[in-house]
Amino acid sequence: MHTTPTWNIFQKIGFRFFFLHVLLYAFPFPLDAFTYLEENVTKFLTDTLWGNLVPFMGDLFFSVELPSESPITGSGDMTYNYVQLFSCVFLAVIGAIIWTFIDRKRKNYTKLLRILVIYMAYYVLFSMLSYGFYKIIPLQFPAPHLGRLIQPYGHSSPMGIAWTFMGASKAYTIFSGVAEVTAGLLLIFRRTRTLGGLVAFGVMLNVFMMNMCYDIPVKTYSFHLLFFGLFIFLQDWKRIFAVFFTKAATTPRSFPKYFTKPEYNGASIVLKLIILGHFFYGIIGQVVEANAAYGPNTPKPPLYGIYEIEHFQKNKDTIPMLVTNDTLWRRIVFQRQNTFNAYRMDHNALWLSMELDTVAKTMRVKNYRDSTDIYNFKYTLKDNILTLSGTRKKDTLFIKATQYDLKKFKLINRGFNWINEYPNNR
Repeated sequence: MHTTPTWNIFQKIGFRFFFLHVLLYAFPFPLDAFTYLEENVTKFLTDTLWGNLVPFMGDLFFSVELPSESPITGSGDMTYNYVQLFSCVFLAVIGAIIWTFIDRKRKNYTKLLRILVIYMAYYVLFSMLSYGFYKIIPLQFPAPHLGRLIQPYGHSSPMGIAWTFMGASKAYTIFSGVAEVTAGLLLIFRRTRTLGGLVAFGVMLNVFMMNMCYDIPVKTYSFHLLFFGLFIFLQDWKRIFAVFFTKAATTPRSFPKYFTKPEYNGASIVLKLIILGHFFYGIIGQVVEANAAYGPNTPKPPLYGIYEIEHFQKNKDTIPMLVTNDTLWRRIVFQRQNTFNAYRMDHNALWLSMELDTVAKTMRVKNYRDSTDIYNFKYTLKDNILTLSGTRKKDTLFIKATQYDLKKFKLINRGFNWINEYPNNR
């Protein structure tokens, strides 16, 4: 006869807190996975909750002034994010206390736990599929860009080193993406969900440690993903423990229907297919758009390459190419369409926009930060020699530069070798 288990007080309070924390942290998932809801419903819900709560909590507890919207900087470790996480924990604690008072007599939350595990599985699988496909293309870790190749090694940040390490090997990046997609696919089905949780935990443990050790600002998010994966895996911990550490017979896990009425089970399958269909549609659509915009196969600009400046003339006066002249341009890099990157003697870069006319052989270069700072050049490129002649404000400029042979960079040309008589550790 099936008996209803009775949870102790610590299990019930712990579950209440954890349940609320997961919902608050993942909010407004899964609505934010539906791309057509992003600009209206999702933004409204996010702004209504966090847009009001985070600035209030930041001022109340930490005396910091925060904006109503999370700044888009590419970092997940901003002050805003940590105050948001604190708010999740704070609300979960308050909610768990209230929940405990109004629901003291309940014996357990086994049904609610099932729902929570499903919710967490979908949250993790969406993240695994998103990050996985962005690695498989690869988009998250592209090959080292030209600016990175000429940057002094010691000037790199730990995160920059990690990005270069991943991007230097397309095969390894794809392998990492396949592992993440595999974890996501395993989480879809109940029979493979435990294995999916284990794979997600293993993958995200590596990601989390990389984030921690190389100061990559996605620490709290990656920690939650690895913890969610572990939690999903541990739903079967008794059977797993028995298999590996005891001689007791272990019965296969049963997977009963969610509902007693067939029509409800049919509706749940349809709902599952709709959600998963939107997941794949949204993720693949974003990947296709990103690949077209900045993927590895996007067309390179006509002047693509690195150019070492040999001669710099201003108002007909030749300026000596001295490394002590920090503001003097040392190299020009054309990496992407409509961009002009000038690297100075102190190795700092000027990121400029460019309008190139390949017919008239002219380029208009503008400073992103100062719209009045404009360079108007006529250019020629012959026998790997680039010349720029033109004006900047009231000054006349003439620049002569030689195109650098990219085949000299070992990082992007070494390739794979079965036989190495000596380690090529340069």
